[in-house]
Amino acid sequence: MDPQLRKQLIKILEAGKDIPASFKDVLFPEEEKKMEYELVYGTKQREEDILADTWSVPFQPVKQFGNVKKGEWHNQLIFGDNLQALKHLLRLKEQGKLKNEDGTDGVRLVYIDPPFGTGDIYDARSGAPAYSAKLQGAAFIEFLRKRLIFLRELLADNGSIYVRIDYHFGHYIKVIMDEIFGKENFRNEMIVRRGAPKAGLIGQFKKIHSLTVSYDNLFWYSKRTDTRVKKFLKPASEVQKEGS
Repeated sequence: MDPQLRKQLIKILEAGKDIPASFKDVLFPEEEKKMEYELVYGTKQREEDILADTWSVPFQPVKQFGNVKKGEWHNQLIFGDNLQALKHLLRLKEQGKLKNEDGTDGVRLVYIDPPFGTGDIYDARSGAPAYSAKLQGAAFIEFLRKRLIFLRELLADNGSIYVRIDYHFGHYIKVIMDEIFGKENFRNEMIVRRGAPKAGLIGQFKKIHSLTVSYDNLFWYSKRTDTRVKKFLKPASEVQKEGS
């Protein structure tokens, strides 16, 4: 380390202040850069610490429908902290207990529609709390990033993940997903329309991201660059019926 930088670092430590992020490359020169860019914020943890420090809580069966053979995979509705559940699923994968029909380990398809970091709490029709989007800023980004790291580890080699997000944090999450999955594994961005223009605004210029007409972003990433999906074809007669 440069003597001048060493004196500056000692002075910061003696004053009891936090070490600036600019010292990261100086203190940890052995850490390779994964990308030419990354999103930096104060609460961002190392991937290794997230994977190691998260608790794994084994699943406890509550209800079962139908006859399930011992050791046979079946659909599960998991209630609890999803981060701890992901850690346990990862352990099952590492133990060879999370297999697909073709014998591959891991999950072939992941779709998540997380809270959008709007700061709101949404209630069900009955008035009971449904889900919260209260987390905002860096806290929301890190909340989602931790789960995306586990989902990457859970994916099978030929697996894909789809993440639905909106304009509040979509641009940040795109950068985070480039970091986690690799920008070379970004396959596409699809636009999902929700809502319709109010009657008085139909003749106006339509803003894509607005309070009246909004479009969500659906980011698609794969585990490997050679992942392919099968085409879904419909007879022309069905397409015509849908369009009528």
